[in-house]
Amino acid sequence: MKILVAIDGSQASLRCVNYILDQPDTFSAGTDVSLITVHLPVPSPRARAWLGHDVLQAYYDDEAEQALAPARAAFTGKGWVAKEIKRVGEPAAEIAQAANECGANMIVMGTHGRSALTTLVMGSVATKVVALSAVPVLLVK
Repeated sequence: MKILVAIDGSQASLRCVNYILDQPDTFSAGTDVSLITVHLPVPSPRARAWLGHDVLQAYYDDEAEQALAPARAAFTGKGWVAKEIKRVGEPAAEIAQAANECGANMIVMGTHGRSALTTLVMGSVATKVVALSAVPVLLVK
């Protein structure tokens, strides 16, 4: 089984990691796990131009590392090896596309992430991923 786990550094994404690690009958250390983090692009073309490619890339890399480090540590602590995917773009579209590209059988993600813009029942990114995904999406509350 191949699973893609959406990580944004929130408590919800860490609950996803713990859920996977606490379900040995469903997921085992042999499960092919890829962690994905997607950062929204800096919106202003002027800001991107002023910062320059190298500074902007360093910023995106630093943000991705901060989001992925706790999840990586949790998997490594249990003897699992997880691949990492770092993207910049619209999170839902990037997550759905990455699932297709890596041949994931399932996407695991939290119902709410770090975004302040959420709906009452389910976060807007989770809602979009469910709509865009060609594979099942397991939402962890």
